[in-house]
Amino acid sequence: AVEQEANSLFQQLYTDKLSIDEVIATLKKYKASDSERERDIFACILDNLFDEWRFFHKYPPKELRTTGVFFGSLIRHRLVQKMTLSIAMRQVLEALNTAPTSKTASGKSNENRFAFGVIALEQFKDRLPEWEEYCTNILKIDHLRREKPDLVAEIASALRASKAKSGKASANPLVANVTPGGEPGQVNQLQSN
Repeated sequence: AVEQEANSLFQQLYTDKLSIDEVIATLKKYKASDSERERDIFACILDNLFDEWRFFHKYPPKELRTTGVFFGSLIRHRLVQKMTLSIAMRQVLEALNTAPTSKTASGKSNENRFAFGVIALEQFKDRLPEWEEYCTNILKIDHLRREKPDLVAEIASALRASKAKSGKASANPLVANVTPGGEPGQVNQLQSN
């Protein structure tokens, strides 16, 4: 019954009967519920989503986008914490680290996996200042710097803000030299005054 209810929520999400915001609201309710059954449904949804990670490269564009937005929204809305947050963030980082021009072991394109990472990251980028090391790892991804320079500039800005708040100066050239605009892959040097 728990598995069926979890699958029903996914089905409603992917057939547009429920919006991502509606599913997130339901999951917030389930996570905080006094009902063990609702908490089990919440856990089942997370388990199924994390397990499905292996197949994202096979998803059609609409389902991939829905999954990326949903996945990133779980992080943004703090529905995953501790170990599940670590797993979710590792999966996004792994997806971002997958060059879109690379191939899977079976010869399929990894473009979807990379796209999933970008879509998911976009959903929780406002939380990035909480994770300096994560931002630093993202900024090291050359193909992301080429493909998504404006997103990389936002991440670098979040890292600078985080370091300023914590009182740490940025000696990292990946952070200090990234600005929005310019050609893809171009790192603009900041003038020192």
